[in-house]
Amino acid sequence: MKRIFSILIIFIFIGTSSVMGQLSVGGKIGGASTNLTGVGMEDFIPDPKVKFLGGAIINYSFGDHVALQTELLYSGKGSAFQYYYEDKVRRGLLKMEQKLGYFSIPFMLQLKMGDRSNYFHFDGGIVSNYLIHESFTGTIDLENDKGEVIYENEVFEIDQSPANFDLSWALGIGLVANGLNFDFRYEAGTNKVFQSDDGAPSILNKSFQVSVGYTIRAF
Repeated sequence: MKRIFSILIIFIFIGTSSVMGQLSVGGKIGGASTNLTGVGMEDFIPDPKVKFLGGAIINYSFGDHVALQTELLYSGKGSAFQYYYEDKVRRGLLKMEQKLGYFSIPFMLQLKMGDRSNYFHFDGGIVSNYLIHESFTGTIDLENDKGEVIYENEVFEIDQSPANFDLSWALGIGLVANGLNFDFRYEAGTNKVFQSDDGAPSILNKSFQVSVGYTIRAF
């Protein structure tokens, strides 16, 4: 149902462009500092990663001060973690990295300051994220209480499938100057990345995104 709703939003948004105002189209490319966060992860040391994002922009301006923008993006997310373990007979370091790739559809309301060609804007909206690929790998270093190595940089894969959909909210600021677009955006997921059992961490996506793009007036 959420997927159908997202698709309908896109068609309604494009359809309104025939009424009045200004429609611009283009593309963007950038990077994001991404992390996985949530309740129950206090023992894990997070290590944010830089991921790629990019895709198409469709912007419809209702005059000089309000616009709606939707985007069709590839968005990389995920994070790395470290966990130190020690008991009476063993101690070691566990390193894990979750790589996530989404087809993302932001739908953002823009409040603008300036004219139609040159303006600052403040954004707020929602993002529908559809998982298209993922991997969850790690390494382990483990030794016994005598200092003898049991595992050294041993590679392993974790068999845990993330959810196929994540609905996020997003806030941002940006600048448009004669077609050039500069955007800064914070995005936080609302759906658990994993359907966790009772007592397991409730893991969520979050990212800080920086991108540059270019748009041209369609009419």
